Amino acid sequence: MQPNFSCAILNSMMDKKTFRNIVHLLLLAAVLALIVVYFSTIQAGLKKLWGPLMPLLLGIVFAYLVDIPAKWIEKRIFGKCKKPLAARVFAVFISLIFFLVLITGVLILLLPQLGLAISQFSTNLPVLYQEAVSSLEQFMRTRPELEQGFSTIEGYMNTFVDNLKASSPKIADYALSVLGGAINGVVNGAIALVFSLYLLFGKRRVLSQLAYLMERFIPEKYSKKIVHVKVVANRTFGKFFTGQFVEAIILGSLCTLGMLLFRFPYALTVGSVVGMTAIIPLVGAYLGGAVGFVLLFSQGYQTALLFVLFLVILQQLEGNIIYPRVVGTSVGLPGVWVFTSVILGGGLFGIPGILFGVPFVATIYQLLKTVKDQEILVM
Repeated sequence: MQPNFSCAILNSMMDKKTFRNIVHLLLLAAVLALIVVYFSTIQAGLKKLWGPLMPLLLGIVFAYLVDIPAKWIEKRIFGKCKKPLAARVFAVFISLIFFLVLITGVLILLLPQLGLAISQFSTNLPVLYQEAVSSLEQFMRTRPELEQGFSTIEGYMNTFVDNLKASSPKIADYALSVLGGAINGVVNGAIALVFSLYLLFGKRRVLSQLAYLMERFIPEKYSKKIVHVKVVANRTFGKFFTGQFVEAIILGSLCTLGMLLFRFPYALTVGSVVGMTAIIPLVGAYLGGAVGFVLLFSQGYQTALLFVLFLVILQQLEGNIIYPRVVGTSVGLPGVWVFTSVILGGGLFGIPGILFGVPFVATIYQLLKTVKDQEILVM
């Protein structure tokens, strides 16, 4: 009787667990279905919240990025310090100096060269335009079958120039709106910087307050799960941004070496900019490549086009070989999921989706892997 009774209890427990898992899956499916059905409404609501919340979110992101090397400095250099508050202050200060020196160094390299390139570009523009037209006409003479297509393109270009001249007042309005957006961006950046400093220097107090609120208002079984998710997310995001920084250094170095090898001008400047913008996964290098195109176009359109070809090939090799291995290995995410998360994140949310898509998907991947491992142990 005893073994049968034990089996009955075990079967009852398994039935309850199976029923609970089915209910959880049904609730999850219902939530996902609601998100899909009302995605446009949810997206519109998030856009309304984005304006006022953007400086705070930027401050949180900046504080998190600065805190990654600050934690290492605090542990490795000031680990034996008897005053933890002083150790924290010095670690944050050193980390801030590192980021400011990095950004300032790139700007010092970029701005003079960019100003010189724009000056040369404006001076040489008529000559460059004439060279381009002459080369295209020469190419058309060798390909008479393309002459009609060239005439059509020329007609479109003339129409575009006429429309551009007619819409000069609109261009002025657009320039004013861009200027207003730039001023708004500077203000939001200043607010984000101040907020990030509050978070960095008050990290322990903020974490203790959040822990107190969880203890008071959230049941223990749920609070433990929230803490587990927070730990996994923190570890995954930290490893991702560390791997992304390493990948950016690799890409910037390869770009600089390749430009030196092929004797492109402005190799150090363009390589630094490409490496810095490569913090944004996969597409960031092309943003730096646009700056490189402007710089090299002053030396001739052929040089600029060859640089674009070089960067596209380098980015394809790096994006398909180096990036999934470096970043995917650092966050424990297979390369195919790294690529998929970048594509989906960028398609849904633009650059923020590209930047945070990989660590977000990696966090979910690690949580699901933990659940699967626990189920295997129970079985």
